[in-house]
This record gives sequence, C-alpha cells and structure tokens, in this order.
Amino acid sequence: MDEMRDRLQELRVTAAEQLAAAPDAVAVDQLRTALLGRSGVLTVLLRDLGTVPAADRPALGQLANEVRSEVEGSILARLAALQGTALEARLAAERLDMSAPGRPSRIGHLHPLMTVERDLREIFHAFGFEVFEGPEIETDAMNFEALNIPPDHPSRDLWDTLYVAEPGSDPPRPAEDGTILRTHTSPVQIRAMQALQPPIRVVTPGRCYRYEAVDAGHNFEFFQVEGLVVDHDSSMADLKGMLEEFARALYGEGTRTRFRPGYYPFTEPSVAFDVACLVCGGGGCPACGRTGWMTILGAGMVHPAVLVAGGIDPDEYQGYAFGMGLDRITLLRHGIPDLRLLMSADLRFLSQFSAGR
Repeated sequence: MDEMRDRLQELRVTAAEQLAAAPDAVAVDQLRTALLGRSGVLTVLLRDLGTVPAADRPALGQLANEVRSEVEGSILARLAALQGTALEARLAAERLDMSAPGRPSRIGHLHPLMTVERDLREIFHAFGFEVFEGPEIETDAMNFEALNIPPDHPSRDLWDTLYVAEPGSDPPRPAEDGTILRTHTSPVQIRAMQALQPPIRVVTPGRCYRYEAVDAGHNFEFFQVEGLVVDHDSSMADLKGMLEEFARALYGEGTRTRFRPGYYPFTEPSVAFDVACLVCGGGGCPACGRTGWMTILGAGMVHPAVLVAGGIDPDEYQGYAFGMGLDRITLLRHGIPDLRLLMSADLRFLSQFSAGR
C-alpha cells in the first residue's frame, strides 16, 4: 500500500512539472497519452489497484482519482495558456500600423484610341450630332452597292475585302449571301437614314477590316469615325465651316486648314480636308512629304443614289458626309510614328497615356 501511495504522489509531482515545461500543444498531447492513454502510467497504476488488499483500496482509490483529476486539470490549463500565448504572438505579428501609407494600386486607363474617340464624340456632340452604331459584319449590298459602288465599279479596287466563309465550305469560299467584314463605317450611314427621319445628324464610330499587309501605316483592323447630315438646306458651306471648327477644337485654335478636290463614289462633289502639318507647322518635312499639309479626312455632299438607298428623297433633302481614320487622328495628335504600336498591348507604350480618361 505504501509503495502504491508513493508512486501516485511521485506521479502527481512529475506530471505537474512535465506539463508546466511542455513547449506547445503537441508536447501536451504526447504527455496526455503517456499519462492517461490506454498504456499510460496513471492508467496502469489504476489497474494495479486490484492487487491491493480490500481494506486499503478506498483510500488508494480516492488518492488515485485526485491525481487523475489534477493531471487532467493541468493538461487543460496548460493548453489554455499555450493558446493564449499563440494568440498574442499572432496578434503581435499581424498588427497593422494604421498610420503607415498603403500600398499603391495600379489604376487602369483608356487606350489612346478610345480617349481620342471620346474627344471626337464630345466635339461633334457640341455640333448637335448623336452617335449611331452598326454591325461589323455586313452584306456586300450594304457595304458597297447601297453606297453607289456596284460590282463592276472601278473603286472596288480601293477596298481589299475580307469575306466571311460559306459555312461548311472546304476549302473556304466567300459566303453565297455576300457576308463580309465591313471595310468602312459608311454602311452605318445607310442604316441611319433607313432608321431615322430627317433632319439627321449622326456620327458613326467603329471598327473596320481590310485585307492589308501590316506595316507602320496600315493594319488589317482599324477604326473610323464618320459623320452624316441630311436636311433641307445642308450645304457645302455648312460642311466647310463645321470641319474648320472641328479641326480647331481637336488641334488648337491656330490650326490652318484647306479643302482640295477629291473623289469618293458616295459623295459628289468630294473633297479632301487637310490641316497644316502638325510636325513642322507647315514648313515642310518628311512627315508631310515636304508639302506642309496633312490630310485628316475625306468629305463631300451625299450622292443622290446613296440618299435613295437610304430611303431619302433627293429632290426634297440633301446632305453631307465626312469620314476619318481614328488611328491616323491618334497618331497625329500624339506624334506616334508607327501604327502597330496602338495594337501592340505593350504596357511600356500604353502607360505613357495614363493622363487620358
């Protein structure tokens, strides 16, 4: 009996010391198994109580239960202490200094093409224009014939067309219904005349496609902005005055302009609209071919055949139209030497235009 009591007392002291020294929850769990597990020291002692004389069992049993309760309480207390210490260490490690400056976030911005397009929209909005958009996939009839360009017209050679393939054709051949990727935004003028009643005053921005070799000045994918006015009294004088104001709004109050005769099958008469070279100021340089002028758009009075295709009576109404390459306008505005940069997705190039909207 005395030996059993001594072993229990010794276990009480030893267990308390070992638990107090346990460095983490894993060590505490290992001690729990060594003391209270199926083969644990205290478990074995409790089994040995059966060998003690019956008269001594109550006293030893009470002592054994006290030791077991103390061990279990010490285990719980040590775990709680370790958890509290771990929480304090975690809070200290994750503490935020609210006075420290935050990490800057990269903020995106519009592509320079889109910035210039928005500027053009605002300029023309001041002249009373509204935006009218159309599909990028068109029919041959809308893209050419409705614009006074029949199949045998020589001007067809000016457009290198991308045709949509006939479904299931192998090898691919042009679609039988004449479906193409539009070569200009001019078909939207026909759609606007068919959808709206005069007076009409619209701009038609959008993406266009041509079968072109890609170089510094050409791409198979590009953007245009066209304008259309249809009214009783619209005239060439109105077109000239509006375009001069547009050029000054885009490039500055002192911008010099000129009109030159031109040719487009969907306008008659047709003109080319030039501005004084934005590089040399009109003195003559390689950028302007030593002429001192740069052509920024084509324009003219809407051809009567185009008015008829749009459902407009040419005896009652007349109109003017103009069109420009948004890519070229952007190149001139920012002095960009190569058109391919606009489609390069190169952040080193695009980040230079972060001041844009």
